[in-house]
Amino acid sequence: MRVPVPVTRLNDFSAGSSSHLFLAVPPAPPPTLAPAIEIPIPHGWPPGESAGKVQRTTTVFVNGMNVVLDQHDCGPLVLQITIPPVNSLLPVQMLQSKRAVIVTCFSVRMNGKTTACTSHWPPLPLLTCGQPMSMPATFTFTNLCTNVHVGMSGTDLLGGIVRTAATMAIELCFSKTPGVSLTALEESKKNLYAAAAGFVASAVQHVSDPRYPMRVDTTMKGPFGTEIKISASAWSADTRNNPTKISISVERKWEDQHKGRAASIGASGEYTWDAGGDTTKEGLKGQAGIAGTAPGLGVKTTASGEYHPDAPEGQRGKATFKQEAATPVWSESTQRDYNPGAPDGRRDSSQTETAAKTWSGERRTTTVNNPDGTRTITVVDSNDGKVTLTTRKEPDGSMTLPEQAGSGGGPPRAVGTPASDIWGPPL
Repeated sequence: MRVPVPVTRLNDFSAGSSSHLFLAVPPAPPPTLAPAIEIPIPHGWPPGESAGKVQRTTTVFVNGMNVVLDQHDCGPLVLQITIPPVNSLLPVQMLQSKRAVIVTCFSVRMNGKTTACTSHWPPLPLLTCGQPMSMPATFTFTNLCTNVHVGMSGTDLLGGIVRTAATMAIELCFSKTPGVSLTALEESKKNLYAAAAGFVASAVQHVSDPRYPMRVDTTMKGPFGTEIKISASAWSADTRNNPTKISISVERKWEDQHKGRAASIGASGEYTWDAGGDTTKEGLKGQAGIAGTAPGLGVKTTASGEYHPDAPEGQRGKATFKQEAATPVWSESTQRDYNPGAPDGRRDSSQTETAAKTWSGERRTTTVNNPDGTRTITVVDSNDGKVTLTTRKEPDGSMTLPEQAGSGGGPPRAVGTPASDIWGPPL
């Protein structure tokens, strides 16, 4: 049995409650716990956008807006009003704030990720920051009338409940007062318990439905202040959509005491050995990069490569260089690709994508420099609940896709959604 859950768009709002430490102004230690109000903010929260926390679709829209996906977090600088409200710890709490998705719909994927499930009814909360632990008491309340739904299964809900309960218990056990850090041993124990909790949650889902993979995700401290993350996914009955793979990443990060500014350098590698016969996914991937964040700004530069030994000629390898920058109202990414297996004259390509927020929506422009020397420019305007897509290929000309009947400017609807305002590739 599946429960229909409305999709969440970037302009949907969430609000709720939590608990936070309170320290009066001027400070009079020790701090005490106080109830707090999580004020209404949109899922497309600008500080979260610039920090790379907001996870959303790029080619699928509902009522003219992007859809929220798995691993989404509204990000930092979310205001929490404690009772009483004059709290000297508020600046620190805002920098460390979060509002993250708990449950996702495994069977509906958009742009390669499962779809977020968060709503006021059915009651599916977000996990917000709090002391002594995160709190699942904040709900999305503006998507009730959305006419696009996904089918959440009991297995989806069960996995979210297990992970959330374990996260809250672990945070409660390792809770510290402000200014007191965990020891190296305590940090290792916390990461080990978190990995075990994630594995148990995935195992519960796998037993309920063998298509769900069993996962292990763990984090540990490495030499020279590095952080090592290991992730493995296996035993899914549907390896084409849930490949069997393992990945390892190493990162060195520098940040201020309030985590408001940070810089990092890192590298990662991934090996996939079973993708259900899709040889373009099976093989090796690697990436190295540097990144920096500050309130209202995020920048990142990466170099990556991939090799798929059993893939068809021309699809076995690729090297990519990418630069990204984002602010609360603007973002740009530039990517250059080199495919050594392609025919002469068609090995290099590049593209630039720019997104700018407007008063009524967003304009996203993608410019692709094709290997044959031509250039394709695609502009997606999302304004007032309507999506208009215009594309032109230079030097040939331009074309605007036809309007939807009865809805005013927008591309054709997606397959299988005749009664909605969603469009995009078949999922």
